[in-house]
Amino acid sequence: MKIAVRRTYFGDRLCFPGIVPHAQLDVRAAYARMLVIRSGLEREDAVVRAERTIAADLPALLRDDPALDQVRRLYDWALDRVETGDLHDGCTWLHVPRLLGPPVGAPRTVWGMSGNYQRQPSSSGGSGQPERQPEARNQRGFLKAPGALAGPHDQIRYPTISTRVEPEIELAVVIGRRCRELRREDAMDVVAGYVALCDISARDIGAMDHKMMDRAKGFDTFAVGPWFVTADEIPDPHKLRIRAWVNGESRQDGNTSEMLHDIPEQLAWLSCALTLRPGDVVSTGSPAGAAPVVPGDILRGEIEGLGVLQCAVVGEPDTAAPAAQPARDVTR
Repeated sequence: MKIAVRRTYFGDRLCFPGIVPHAQLDVRAAYARMLVIRSGLEREDAVVRAERTIAADLPALLRDDPALDQVRRLYDWALDRVETGDLHDGCTWLHVPRLLGPPVGAPRTVWGMSGNYQRQPSSSGGSGQPERQPEARNQRGFLKAPGALAGPHDQIRYPTISTRVEPEIELAVVIGRRCRELRREDAMDVVAGYVALCDISARDIGAMDHKMMDRAKGFDTFAVGPWFVTADEIPDPHKLRIRAWVNGESRQDGNTSEMLHDIPEQLAWLSCALTLRPGDVVSTGSPAGAAPVVPGDILRGEIEGLGVLQCAVVGEPDTAAPAAQPARDVTR
C-alpha cells in the first residue's frame, strides 16, 4: 500500500496514489464514501465521522493504528470499487506533481546515518552484489530538522551562505510503533514502511561548524521524497537499487545491499539512546557518487519500488520562485 500527501486548499490530505487513474484518492473522502454506501449514512454525517476516525497525517495514523489495518481495509475496498465510478465524484484530487507534499508529514524525529556505505563506488552497478570494505566503520549519524522536509517535486533552495550543496538519495525507514532498546533480531518488527529520501547537505557549512552537520543538513527543502510504501510491499529492503541523476548525468548507482550496517543494526544502535515513535524517520545512508549541484540543475532520484523524485535547484532569495499555491483543480 502506498500513501501520498496532496496539498489542497483544505490543507494537506492523505491520499492513495495509483488507484484512480491520473488522480489521488483522498483517504478521508473515500472512507466517508464507504460509510455512505455500506451504512447508508448521510454524506455530511459520514464526512464528520471520517474526520474523527482517520488521522490527518502519517505519524498520527501510525500512532492510532501501527498496523494500519483500518486504512488497509479501506484501500482494499477502494480497489474493488474503482471500476464502479463511486470514487470519482468528490473523492479525488487531480494528480499534480508540484502539489505533492512530504509523505511522512511532520515526524517528531528525523535521523540520518552517515558513512554507512563504501567510500568509493562498488563494481555492483546496482546489481545487489557489492564489494564490501574489509571492515565496517562504527555507526554514526545526525539529527535532521523536520522543517527541512519538502515534497518530491518541490524546488531545492540553494542557501545564499553556502557554496557547496550535495544531494544524496537514501532509503529511509518509517517507524510504526513506540520503541526503545531494540534487539537486532526484533528490530524489523517496528518498521511500518519506507520512503525514498534525498538527504541534502551544505558541506562548506558543516566544515565551518567544525564538522557538526545539524545546521548544514537542516536548511529548508533539504530533504525530499515521493510516497510512503508499507513494509509488506518491500520483501527485502536490503536489495533495492538506488540511482540519482543531475541534468540527465548519472551520479549515483548503488544498492542497499552495500550497507555496512543493515537496518536492524542501525535501529538497535539508535534505540539505545532515542525513544523512537510512530512516524519517526531513520534514513539509512547513501551509496557513493554524490556530487555538488548548483542553481539551474535538475535532480532526479529513484529507489526501486519507492518512486521517483525530481526537483529543480534554485537560488535564494532573489532567484527563488514563490511557493506554488494549491489550485482549485479538484475533480469534486
